[in-house]
Amino acid sequence: MVDDLHGDAPKEKKCIVAGCLVIKGGKVLLLNHAKIGAWLPPGGHMEGDEFPYETALRETKEETGLDVELIHEDAGMHRDDLAYTLDNPFTIMHERVPYKTKPPHIHFDMIYIAKVVGGTLNFNKESTGIGWFGPEELKTLDTLPNVRRVALDALEKYGRKL
Repeated sequence: MVDDLHGDAPKEKKCIVAGCLVIKGGKVLLLNHAKIGAWLPPGGHMEGDEFPYETALRETKEETGLDVELIHEDAGMHRDDLAYTLDNPFTIMHERVPYKTKPPHIHFDMIYIAKVVGGTLNFNKESTGIGWFGPEELKTLDTLPNVRRVALDALEKYGRKL
């Protein structure tokens, strides 16, 4: 879908962001995001010269206290002296983020699947809560429709494995 077919729509800021759907025991970890007012996976904007997967790992640690390991499919992985395949996200979302206190902008959101490998669960000032949610809880949770759909898809694929 093209955002601006005729050049007359106002331009919105566009950002690359990344985060993790952390899965444990058939549930996904979400944070109640203070600025957006909805339950979301940990994640945030890329910094400096980070790769998206590095952003996902850093943001998850900062926002949850957990050390996580990314889960990915090895199909199509490549490595030679000139090129290599990066960890693939579970999905890439084009999102119009509806902040409460500032104009919306576009996120290109790299969403990875992860499992817990250490750390202590907690949350920082960007969130007002943290919790593990299964499929039934996700169906009625105060979250965005795309977050609900991607979380349910991730649990369907990985919920029994992690």
